[in-house]
Formats: sequence, C-alpha cells, structure tokens
Amino acid sequence: MNREERLAQNEIVFRDVNERIKELESGSWDERSEIGFMCECADATCMAVINLRTDEYEALRKNPRQFGVLPGHQIEDIESVVESHPGYLIVEKNLETVEQVEDADPRE
Repeated sequence: MNREERLAQNEIVFRDVNERIKELESGSWDERSEIGFMCECADATCMAVINLRTDEYEALRKNPRQFGVLPGHQIEDIESVVESHPGYLIVEKNLETVEQVEDADPRE
C-alpha cells in the first residue's frame, strides 16, 4: 500500500466513524444542533473533535471527495482546502488521489 492509499484509508475510517455518530445522534438533535464529529484528517492517531451542526455535516457529505479537518491537519500534496469555517476546514482530494479515496475500503 502506497502513502496516498494509506492516508486515504485513514480518512475513510474517520468518515465511517462520523457516519455512525450521526446515526446515533440523529434522533435527539435537530439540524441546528451541534454534534462532536471526529476530525477526518489522514493522521490515524488524531482524536480531535470538530463540532458541526447536522446541516453542516450533511453539506460536507454531499461531495465524497471532501473531508472535514481541523486547521493545520490538511496535507497539501494530496488535498486542497476548498472552504474555511470557524473551527474547521473542508478539504477536497486532489485528482491524483481520488481513485485511492474511492477505492479505499478499511474493512478489506
């Protein structure tokens, strides 16, 4: 597994955790409530939390190439910052790494 595949796989793991968090919290919050999601950076040891409203998280998930990370957690050679928000960034995978993100399945 090359570096880009490993980093993409780490991000997919955090995305999966966040999807589970959203499922668990969905019955008790409305779209304006904040939920603590995991930073979706490529660092497998990162345990940082990003507080997002449900509607912000849903907007982030509309593009499968995008991940929510804390400022400073982006890796510029594999992703670009496409949006900056108070407390978090939205990064998008560069075209060169899109295939690894889409093909990476941490369950394999």
